[in-house]
Amino acid sequence: MPLEFAAKTDIGMVRVQNEDTVVVDDALQLAILADGMGGYNAGEVASSIATVAIQEEIESQLQEYRRLQKPEAEMPVRMWLMQAVRQANSTIINAARREPEYRGMGTTLVVAWFAPEGSVGIAHVGDSRAYRIRDGLLEQLTRDHSLLQEQIDAGLIRAEDAQFAMNRNIVTRAVGIDYQLVVEVHQHEVKAGDLYLLCSDGLSDRIGDSDIDNIVSDAKGDLKMACTMLINAANLAGGQDNVSVILIQVPENG
Repeated sequence: MPLEFAAKTDIGMVRVQNEDTVVVDDALQLAILADGMGGYNAGEVASSIATVAIQEEIESQLQEYRRLQKPEAEMPVRMWLMQAVRQANSTIINAARREPEYRGMGTTLVVAWFAPEGSVGIAHVGDSRAYRIRDGLLEQLTRDHSLLQEQIDAGLIRAEDAQFAMNRNIVTRAVGIDYQLVVEVHQHEVKAGDLYLLCSDGLSDRIGDSDIDNIVSDAKGDLKMACTMLINAANLAGGQDNVSVILIQVPENG
């Protein structure tokens, strides 16, 4: 299943450095987006460590599975993704313990792996998101691990007011903070024509879902243009944070 990938990251209009990291691996059909946090350049270090660790872990598991000639239909997609994110978590924590200036660094992340058996596994921690556009309809596939989402779930704030909430950037989970990390992983059927979007909160905090849908539609299938247009829209809306986007197009003929 040949996929088309496009990715772009931008410092935004306010921040002095970009702590986001985006990785696309065509061979593995893997996309990773990490939004780092921490003092100095620690956020950038955390997001970079996470993406490398996940990429290496998935590649290693896949090579060993194929060496043993196991059937692709039985590939443990969700388990491998969970292990990969937990490996990234441990690697960040251990790095922070060795280097005092990196203490407290961490990252949110979202991962999409289009497995050889035909599904897509999506893992996420924090408020980096995954969306899918299928038959013209935009659907958020992840649920933010954030204080704001918990307040929405508890009925303390309306979803339509969330964009204006002062606490919208407080996450309740992050990679690299605690060894006991809970990773959320889901597996979805992939259909011909699907378009998947991964983004940092620098996008989703600035523009709403309907705007995201309209911008992608206006790009008329040009994924690189769509990434640029989405980032431009976030920056025009204030650009308070780094902004990162990955788009993955499944071909119409499957």
